[in-house]
Amino acid sequence: MRREQIEAWVAQGYNVLEHMKPKVVQGDIWEYLNRCDGQGTEVYALSELQQWSDQELAQMELKKYADQYGQMGEKLFLRNEAIRNKDFEKYEAFLLLFFPDSVEKELEEARFLADRVKRVSKEEMEQWVVSNHVNVLMSDLHCLDYGSIMSGMVMPSEDVVTYTDDGLSDTIDCHVTPMEFFAHTNHDYYWIDPVIRKS
Repeated sequence: MRREQIEAWVAQGYNVLEHMKPKVVQGDIWEYLNRCDGQGTEVYALSELQQWSDQELAQMELKKYADQYGQMGEKLFLRNEAIRNKDFEKYEAFLLLFFPDSVEKELEEARFLADRVKRVSKEEMEQWVVSNHVNVLMSDLHCLDYGSIMSGMVMPSEDVVTYTDDGLSDTIDCHVTPMEFFAHTNHDYYWIDPVIRKS
């Protein structure tokens, strides 16, 4: 979760985050939050989240993946963070604790990818898609999450619909068309693995 995203939601008139989605609550927000409290519902006032530290916001995002996929979700999130930030300390500590047999291999792969992954603007990503004829985008985390690392694929046009069907609903390893992806995102930056896969 990024502070910029929270600010954008507030500017759009949203005042609550419920199940990681922005929502407009009419009336007293705090009364609404109190009603939700204790029901297992993850509901936050956006004004409260604006006060959280970057580390607290990152923990909230990590929790989303850990809750849904357990250690594997936590591993994917920490791997993504390590690759984008080129800082492998937390990822390595996690691997040593939970995946000790594969630490060397996992770190080698992540470091290799970190050297390749690029941070680009939306315009640069759109140009990359067009110039490489990419018709399928794949993500490591949820494709709409800020920070997900996207890779491109070129496949026969008759296979695209089947391959990307319902891709936006996948939490990890989403397969979507570039049109779907760009219609649902407007981040300051995107991360891409510039190596294009062919099917």
